[in-house]
Amino acid sequence: MNIGVIGAGYLGKEVAALWTKRKHHVTVTTRSPEHLEALSHVAQKSIILKDSDGTVLAPLIHENEVLLVTVAASDPENYESTYLKTAQTIRLIGLESQTIRRIIYTSSTSVYGDHQGLWLDETAKLKAKSHQAKILIETERVYESLREIGWHVCILRLTELYGPGREISQRLSSLNGQRLPGTGQNYSNMVHQEDAIAAIDYALKHKLNGTYNLADDDHPTRLELYEEISKKFQLPMPQWDPAHVGIHGGNKRISNHKIKAEGFTFTHPHRVIG
Repeated sequence: MNIGVIGAGYLGKEVAALWTKRKHHVTVTTRSPEHLEALSHVAQKSIILKDSDGTVLAPLIHENEVLLVTVAASDPENYESTYLKTAQTIRLIGLESQTIRRIIYTSSTSVYGDHQGLWLDETAKLKAKSHQAKILIETERVYESLREIGWHVCILRLTELYGPGREISQRLSSLNGQRLPGTGQNYSNMVHQEDAIAAIDYALKHKLNGTYNLADDDHPTRLELYEEISKKFQLPMPQWDPAHVGIHGGNKRISNHKIKAEGFTFTHPHRVIG
């Protein structure tokens, strides 16, 4: 199978390596020329893609049966060019060429916004109010519209990623006891990198169609999570400032029941404190 991976970063690079081992022909994109050498070891072909360059995306779409879009914005100012314009360009190429493809897109549960601690499944209202989250909502809609021309579309809404190089203890250590807005009573929603990679691979193998949340089974409050890490690694606890509202992506608990119902099993259903 020929597969194009648009955005070979924390997730995309590892998925590309997995699929290459499975004997798929994988092409990856990166914004950074300095990454080409490393990517040559995980894919048969690696190319430079600046923003949503149609001259690069067009042959990528035409030459690959499946597209995995795992792009990540370098900063909030780049959300529109990274996410929305990429989706719009892919849609335009699909419309013009009438090429039918399968696409897997990694979105974010930030699109749900604040639901005051309620459990949310994939049918929940998208209430996000930030400019960046609204761009992600619109990006999902663009990809969903590809179904109108026959595309097979799978959207995976990821919670906060952690894993090698993104250990939770490192995050707490970087806070160094500083003051954080809020009370820490908002629920945490996270998924291990290994499970995110496995879910993407599962979506490919089982031809998942539709939208799925990716979150582990644990939802301690941010305060409870940091207290556990602080005790285990003897790290200073951050202080909370109730005078300032601060909700990490909106207070909610993300359900993973839908993807489990499809037969997917999490390797790390419980938070790995490391």
